[in-house]
Amino acid sequence: MSIESLYRLFRLRAPCIVATVACAALPGIASAQASFDIVGIKPGMTEAQAMAALAAHRPGMRTSKRSMAYTFSDGAQQQKTAEFLHEVTVTFDDAQGREDFQLYFSPPPGDPRVVGVNRQMSLKAPPTQAQLTAQLSQKYGAPTTSGKSNAMFNLVWGEAGKPMCWRSTPNMTSIGAGDASDIVGLLQRGQARGWAPRDFSQCGVAVAASLAGEPVHNLRVRMTDYAAWATTQQKASAWVEQQRQEAVKARMGKGAGPKL
Repeated sequence: MSIESLYRLFRLRAPCIVATVACAALPGIASAQASFDIVGIKPGMTEAQAMAALAAHRPGMRTSKRSMAYTFSDGAQQQKTAEFLHEVTVTFDDAQGREDFQLYFSPPPGDPRVVGVNRQMSLKAPPTQAQLTAQLSQKYGAPTTSGKSNAMFNLVWGEAGKPMCWRSTPNMTSIGAGDASDIVGLLQRGQARGWAPRDFSQCGVAVAASLAGEPVHNLRVRMTDYAAWATTQQKASAWVEQQRQEAVKARMGKGAGPKL
């Protein structure tokens, strides 16, 4: 069992969000931008930088934050690390319509940086799927995969020149963009099946757009930085293991037998 399996995340009111969309793979890997953003939010940004991008995007945002911690056992009792920023939720809701963002941040021991973004919005003046696809392609380039699932049209972009670390088959594409996404576990399963690289730092960023209806009344766009999310999860596991060993050592140092 991997250390990632041994130390599961202790979540404070954080829901599980892992989205799966059905797609048809296009021949080859289409060209996409070397870097991606959602309304100016880019992977690797600090909380302050991401909030500045959202403030520039639209006025009137309401925000809330979620923290989490890792738990471990010192052999006698459960302990947990200090809490750290994991998710920021931002909502806009006015005459322009409602728009929601979830920003996910990398775990310690490093500083929290954006590793995933989920954007959902209602479109007041619904465009056709063709119009919105053209607009998205102008921003992100030609999609790597695209396809329909019932009334939903889905497009996915993978970072050019990087391994396709998000799962893709002719019938399904799955991109993690939620706070419970076990990116390391996903990529380890991908290694076993031959589609993920041995070195997770080789992975790139992926963006997925889901267009609901014709015309499109609802749009969802997700962005995941697989390399940053996976490598920081690995470092976090090592960090937790170090704290566990120190806690065990401290407990044993304080041990005392009864009076005999």
